[in-house]
Parts: sequence; structure tokens; C-alpha cells
Amino acid sequence: MARIVYFPLFSSSVDSKVFSLDEPNPGVGGTQFTTIRLAILLSIACPTWNIHLVNNLPFKIKDKPNNLNQLHFNTPDDFFNHLDEYFPGVVVSTPSVLCKTNFNILRKIEEKIICWSRHPFDPGADKVARNLKVKGIVCVGIYQFFSNKFIHSDLFSIQNVFIYPEVAIDDDKDISRKEKIDVVYLGALRPSKGFLDVAKSWCALKSKFPGIKLHVIGSAETHALQSVSSPVPASSTEYANQILEFIDAEDIVHGNVIFYGNLGREKFDIIKNCDFAILNPTGIGEAFPASPLEVMSCGVPVITSNDYGMSDCMRFFPELVINSYQEIVYKAIWLVEDPLRYREVQRRAVAVAKWFDLQTDGIVVNWIRLINSTIENTGISLPPIMPFNGSRAKLYRRLYFGPVMNKIQRIPAKLFGKQAKIKNISS
Repeated sequence: MARIVYFPLFSSSVDSKVFSLDEPNPGVGGTQFTTIRLAILLSIACPTWNIHLVNNLPFKIKDKPNNLNQLHFNTPDDFFNHLDEYFPGVVVSTPSVLCKTNFNILRKIEEKIICWSRHPFDPGADKVARNLKVKGIVCVGIYQFFSNKFIHSDLFSIQNVFIYPEVAIDDDKDISRKEKIDVVYLGALRPSKGFLDVAKSWCALKSKFPGIKLHVIGSAETHALQSVSSPVPASSTEYANQILEFIDAEDIVHGNVIFYGNLGREKFDIIKNCDFAILNPTGIGEAFPASPLEVMSCGVPVITSNDYGMSDCMRFFPELVINSYQEIVYKAIWLVEDPLRYREVQRRAVAVAKWFDLQTDGIVVNWIRLINSTIENTGISLPPIMPFNGSRAKLYRRLYFGPVMNKIQRIPAKLFGKQAKIKNISS
């Protein structure tokens, strides 16, 4: 049956970029990239459907399916005003786009909206749920799903699509033969992505691994922010200066720390030659990050937190999980001191990345089921495919004491009383 599905983006970061199922992220935010990728996959899976990507600026799609179109509107208000309340389809939108729109405009189609949340403890999704009768809220990560559990009665878990990039890697890398260690960081250079904690570990890493090089891929532009004019392409001068307190300018001049900025496919040429990665050491703000999976695809082990969305893939690597940046150097030593251990973790990294790739068909099917359910006004249940992983106590404390609790007024207080059981989170 023919359906109409709209994906409003309204992001300047995609301007003039080229997207394809065969190509990795060209250097835009994960939200925009995964939205475009899902739209392509849905167009292929449902050739009778009409899929529309909506943005204020044009971008290119390589080998675009015939039923995938681009629409251009200056603002979200203009787009939603354009929709007739009886149109036979749905709108799949992030809370940020919906919150930029006049809710009075949205109410005429509110039951045809699927809110696609990309943040744990998402205040934007909560605002949408309090003002609109949307079909429900889709969460992309397992920790994120449980962190948002009390926002809406209809919460769905559909992880983001991850397509394994075909990268030529050295399956038999002998870490014992390397004279100098190369480490990579992949992510936006803004406070929420944790690079400052990586910088804080730099001195200890230099001490333990003489000649080590740090390769930094990403910048503020990854999230459509303007980078400051600095050796560090960060989101603000203040943040760049904080980083430079721990990374000597001389290290940058001499090429011991290299800031590449945003990269597309060429980033894999750098990553695959590195020995391990250090990603967001806190995990804060992560829902279902693609960066660890991209790194693992290159056969590069990842050292990072098991908190927030990082837990979705780091559940397979408990040996490399850190609780703070002070543990980074010890995990790095443990990883590289035994060549056989390193090779096992390396191959496990590739296997985990391929496992997530294998979920693609199921993810697309779940989106088709949810879209059909929305149009037909029927019920549907889409719980997480994996159990909760990480600290339930931390999650509960954040729900009870964090700022989200102040925003979600309709949670009965008794849920958080002395009799509340942590195990109830997974019910």
C-alpha cells in the first residue's frame, strides 16, 4: 500500500554534501546522517512508498531511488503549514525540529507524528510529549530507551542503522613490533563529546608510550557549529583553551597531536593505522554513537566509558571500560602489553561491528511496522532487543535527582520512593 513519509531535517550541515549507502558519514552530525540513510533504505524496501527528505538547503544523494525526493522549505513552520491534516502518511521528526515549530500548527497532524529521539533524558522529547498527542517516541539506544521511559506511554526502541564500511585492515597486526603507538579520537570537538578528558590523559600517555601520536578526527563543524580560529577546531575559544592547558602547543607543531577536522571516507585511512581509540570517556549525552562501531570496523579496539549510550557496544568489551580518564593509560598498557590479547580484542572488535551491521534488515522492518501502525491507528510494541547494560543505580539517581525529574512532572512520586525496585526499570 502506498504511503507518504516525511523526514524533516532543517540542518545547514548537510548543505552540498553527498550521501550514499556505500559511503560513510561525510562529516555531518549523526542525526542528519542516520536520517538520510534510513530514508534511502526505506525507499528501497518500499518502492511503492513516497519518501521525502525536507530541508532548507539542497544536498546530493548518490544512486537515489526514484521514490525518494527532496523538498525545500525555509522553516519548519512553512513545511508543517504545507501539510494537509488528511494526508495519508506520517512525519518522522526529531524533537529539535518539532520544538522549533509552532505547536498550534502541529496539532492538526499530531497523531501522524513519530518523534525520533537521539538523546538520553531527552528534555525535547518530553516537551513534545507534554504538548502533542504524537504516535510515540522512538529511542535509538538501549540505555537511552530506559532513561526516557517515563516521558511517554508509547516508547519504541529501534536502534540506528549501522552499515559496515568495507575497509582493508590488517587482521594480523603484531602490536609488539610497533616502535611507536598511534591513538585516535573520533568525534565532535564540543564539551559534551568528552575530548577534554582525552586531553587530560595525554601527559600520562606520553610518559608511558614515548613517541605516541594522537590523531584527532572531528571538529565543531561536525554538529554544524562554527569552529574557532585556533590550533584546536573546537566549538569555542574557551573550550579550545581548556584543551591547550593539557596538550602542549609544541606537540601540535611537531605533529605529535594532529587535528584533521571533519573527514569523510579518508578518515578510515587514518583509523586503520592506529592501535587503539579513546572515545568520549564519560559517555555523557550519547544515545547510540556510531563512532565506536566505525573504529571497530577498522580492527581498532576502543577505550571508553560503559555509561549512557556507550554501553550498547562496550558491553562486549568489559576489559576496556573506564570509569574516569585517570584509567585510560592503565587500560592502554593492559591492551598493548600482550600481542595475543591485543589480536583477540582486535578481531572481537571487527566481529561486533559486523554484528551491528547484520541488524539492518530488522531495523528497517521495525520502521515499516511502526509507520503502518501509525497510519492504520493500531497498537504496536517495539521493546529493546538487548537487556539493559550498565549501572542501574546511576540511571535511577539521574532520573530522581537530575534535571529531567524537574521537567517530567507527571511521574508519580511513589515510583521513586523507598519501595521502588531498580529491576522495575526493565519491566
